[in-house]
Amino acid sequence: MEQQVVVVAIEGGDVLVEGRRVSACGKCAGQSSCSTMGSWVERVAELRVENRLHAELGDLVVLDVPDSLLLKISFQLYALPMVAFLFAGSLMRELALALAWPQVDALAALAGLAAVLVSYAVIRARVAAGRNHLDARMVRLLPKNLESCST
Repeated sequence: MEQQVVVVAIEGGDVLVEGRRVSACGKCAGQSSCSTMGSWVERVAELRVENRLHAELGDLVVLDVPDSLLLKISFQLYALPMVAFLFAGSLMRELALALAWPQVDALAALAGLAAVLVSYAVIRARVAAGRNHLDARMVRLLPKNLESCST
């Protein structure tokens, strides 16, 4: 998937780019009246990428985001927390039954919710530490006069 973005900052060998997030449902004829996922609000995303093309501040660039990256991120944000919820909840339920604790199901649910929060904290820490690298990369620079006709 390719996305057109604007360079908003240069930081060493990387650039910070900004662009409108693409809706997952595409651009249909009913887009202006659609309220799915807050489509009436323009959503802007920022991303740090390697400055392979020596882009300058204000340049329009095209990023290539592999489809496999979208699957990887979806797995991390949805499947892993769900697995953590089920594993921690089941483990706590078995422990509570073995120790004859009261409110077994409530304890299992709380353990599952805590596991989801921990999984999101781990994901956030990995992103902040730079260990959850996004494979988006610059593929080409666009002429600056395209900015006026891209909106």
